[in-house]
Amino acid sequence: MTRRLLLLDRLAVLVVGLALVALGLLLADWQHGWVLHLGDRVDTGPLDDVLDAAWWPWALAALGVVVGLAGLTWLLAHLRRSGPSTLRLRTSDATGRVEADLASTAAAAAQRLATLAPVTGVRGTSRTVRSRTVLELRGHVDPAADAATLTEAAEVCAADVAAAFPDDDVACRVVLDAPRRPRTGRSTRVRVR
Repeated sequence: MTRRLLLLDRLAVLVVGLALVALGLLLADWQHGWVLHLGDRVDTGPLDDVLDAAWWPWALAALGVVVGLAGLTWLLAHLRRSGPSTLRLRTSDATGRVEADLASTAAAAAQRLATLAPVTGVRGTSRTVRSRTVLELRGHVDPAADAATLTEAAEVCAADVAAAFPDDDVACRVVLDAPRRPRTGRSTRVRVR
């Protein structure tokens, strides 16, 4: 999540939270008349006329569609996006452009990690983390693996990525998850008819 999106999230939560608290306090005061005595001063007759109008359900439905689309847009903004597929290197100049294919570099680094350590299901992806390109290698640790072998393999992969990008344009992150549990519940019996 980018900093701008994180700031927008926090601001939106603050505004919506304050609005809901204010609305709740206003409704409680209207019911009980603690501070503003709104029950004596507010005439809801015009509001009743609006709610009885024939256009009101259509306007409410349109508002629901707009709020639903805004929510869907908000949700899509929070989905993890993969990083760039290529990276323009600093050696590019007016005579030519030099680009690195990050997808194949991540796949090669993932394959290297799988050969160096007892790790299964290793995948390599490129991500942008705080405006920096990161090759993320993710896999599951074998239950019999020891920490020293895993640490050494992660350091070798990080050194390989650092050697491939000497300008420190790309970092390497190794994320190792718990061992995969064997799937149960699926029948291995063979039916003969």
